[in-house]
Parts: sequence; C-alpha cells; structure tokens
Amino acid sequence: MLNSVNQQVIDFTAAYTGTSPGAIDDSTTLVSLGIVTREDCVEYIIELEDSFNLTYEEGDANGIETVGNATALIEKKLGGPAS
Repeated sequence: MLNSVNQQVIDFTAAYTGTSPGAIDDSTTLVSLGIVTREDCVEYIIELEDSFNLTYEEGDANGIETVGNATALIEKKLGGPAS
C-alpha cells in the first residue's frame, strides 16, 4: 500500500510526464518517463518540490534516478517518511 507522499509523487509525475499513474511505481526510472538530461531532472525536482511547498536547494536532484528516489527526497525534506 502506498503512503500519501508516495501517491502524491506518483500522481505529480504522471501529470508531469503525461503517463498513466498505474504505469508508475517506485522502481520506474525517470529516464523511462522522458526525464533524460540533468537539466530535465533538475526542472522535475524543482516543480515536484514546489508542489509540496518546498524550496529547491542546490544538489536536490543528485542521485534521483527513480520515482522512489524522488519520494525519499520529499519525505526527507518533510521531516521523515509518512506513516
């Protein structure tokens, strides 16, 4: 079962990439969704963080290769995994 943050990240990513939410899970790579370059990834993370009212910090996009990585980043910035 997905937690609320994870579902919100999946829903955001689906809308951002024009992909069905059902086709996205934690292991889905950003590259497979068309987020290919570093610039693409930075823009995705900026917009994702903005959707949670978070502020992008230099380096936030480092190491983000999957939707699960993006969820972990958001959870960390929100103060830990949602229960």
